[in-house]
Amino acid sequence: MDALPVNLLIENRLGVVVGGGKVALRKCQSLMAAGARVRVVSPELCPELERLVAEKDAVTYRERPFKTADIQDAALVFACANDRSVNLHVLEHCRNAGIICSCVDGNWVRSDFTSPAVTRHGGLTLTVSTGGQSCRRAKLIKQSLARHIESIETADLVVAGTDHRYLSLEAREPFHLGGPRLERTGAMLMQLLGVHEFMLLNTCNRVEIVAVVSHATAAGGLLCHALGFDRLPEKKFYQLEGLAAWEHSALVCAGILSQTPGENHVAAQMKQALAYAIKKGWAAGMLQEWMASALHISKHMKNDVVPDIPVFEIEDLAMLSLNEFNQGIQNKTVLIIGSGMVGRSLAGLAVQAGARIIWCYHRHPPKIPAGWSGSVALYPFQKIKDRLKQADAVVCAAEAPGYVLHGDHVPFFDNKKKIMLIDLGVPRNIAPVLARHDSRIKIMDMEALKHAYGAKRGELDCYINRCQTIAHAHREHYEKLMQSFQGRNA
Repeated sequence: MDALPVNLLIENRLGVVVGGGKVALRKCQSLMAAGARVRVVSPELCPELERLVAEKDAVTYRERPFKTADIQDAALVFACANDRSVNLHVLEHCRNAGIICSCVDGNWVRSDFTSPAVTRHGGLTLTVSTGGQSCRRAKLIKQSLARHIESIETADLVVAGTDHRYLSLEAREPFHLGGPRLERTGAMLMQLLGVHEFMLLNTCNRVEIVAVVSHATAAGGLLCHALGFDRLPEKKFYQLEGLAAWEHSALVCAGILSQTPGENHVAAQMKQALAYAIKKGWAAGMLQEWMASALHISKHMKNDVVPDIPVFEIEDLAMLSLNEFNQGIQNKTVLIIGSGMVGRSLAGLAVQAGARIIWCYHRHPPKIPAGWSGSVALYPFQKIKDRLKQADAVVCAAEAPGYVLHGDHVPFFDNKKKIMLIDLGVPRNIAPVLARHDSRIKIMDMEALKHAYGAKRGELDCYINRCQTIAHAHREHYEKLMQSFQGRNA
C-alpha cells in the first residue's frame, strides 16, 4: 500500500501500547526513543517488558485487559495483543476517538499508520518501508544501510597509487588502467562496502585511486589490492590517508609531483577523471568537494611556487628533442600518431615551427584549424606504414593497449637517414626492439625525455616543501571537508 512518510513529534505526549509481548516491547522502546510518555495495557508482560516497566519512570503499566478509558489523552496507539479481535477492537475505539492507531497483525491494512524499520545514528534517523510487502526485506535493507552509515561516520580521504618515483616506466606499464581494465576495476570497487566514492586517475606517470572510504576498508588494503599493488613490494607504491591524502591531491593538481614539475596537463586530467567517475556513478558530492578543495589550494601553489620552476609540458620536451636531433624541424616532415590532447598540442607546436605534419588518427579524424591548411595531412592508423618513409621524425601519443610501431615496421622507414621516434604513450606505443633492429632509429620514451630535462632532485625537494607549507597554511579547508563528510557541522 502507498503511504505518506512522516516523522511524528511526540516528545512528552502519551503513546499507548496494548499488549505485553516482544513486539509491544519494541514499540515501547521506539516511543521512548522519541521522548514520549508510555502507557502499557496487558494482563501480563514478557520478562523484558516487565523489567522495562520496573526501571523506567516514563512507562506506566495497567495490569488488565484493554478498556476504552486506556486511550484517553493518547497521541497514538499501538495494538500489539496476541488476539486479532482485541487489536481490531482497539482500532475501532481509536477511530471513534479520533486517535491514530497501528495494528501489528493482519489488521494493519485497516490501520492509520505502520512502523518502518528504523536505525538511528546520532542525529540521523533512517527508515525503510516496503509498503507491507515484506517486513523481513525491510529489516535486511535497514541492517545493510546501518552498516553503511557506520562506515560513513568513519569516512576518510585515501589515495593509493604508484608513479615515476616508485616504479620505472617499464615496471609501471602493467598497472596502468587502459580500456576495459579501468571499467573492471571500477565495477569491483563499486561492490566493496565502505568505499563511498572514488575516481581512478591514469596519467603518463601515475596510476592512482582517489577515494572516500571507511577506516576499516582503508586499513584492510582493499584499494591497493584492486589496483594489483599487492604484487609489489611495499616501497613500490603508496597509500596516504587523511591530511596526507588531501595534501597529496593538491600537490598533484599543481603538477609538483609530475616528472616535469609544474606541468599543467595533470589538473585537466584530474577533472576528466572526476567527470568520468561521476558519469559512471562512482563519485558524487563528497569527491567533488575534495577535488574543488585540492584545485583551490593548487592555485596558491601555482601562483607562489610554480613560477620559480622552469616548466615544460611533455610536448615541449618532445619538441626540444626533435629540434636537437634534426637541427630544427622547419621544412621537415613530422609524423604524429594520436589525436588526443597531447597529439593536438604537438601538431600545433610543429606547425608553428614550420614543419610539415602527417597526422594519423585511430577512429575520428581531428579538426584542422583554418590556419593549418596546407601544412597538415590526415591519415587513419591503417596508413601509418605507408607514411613512415616520408617522415624525418615520428611522435607517438596514442591511447593504445599495445604497440603501434613494432619490428615489422622497420622495412618501411627510409634506410638512407637516421630518424628519432618519440614515444609519449603509456603503455608505450613503440616497441623497444625496433631500435635494436636498426641502428638508424633512436627511441626516446616518456621517462627518457623527462629525465633529460627534469628538475634536479634537490631543487624539486625545495619546491615540494614550499608547496607543503602552503597546504599546511590552508588546513582549515581539510577540517571543513572532514566535518562535511562525517556530519559534525550540523
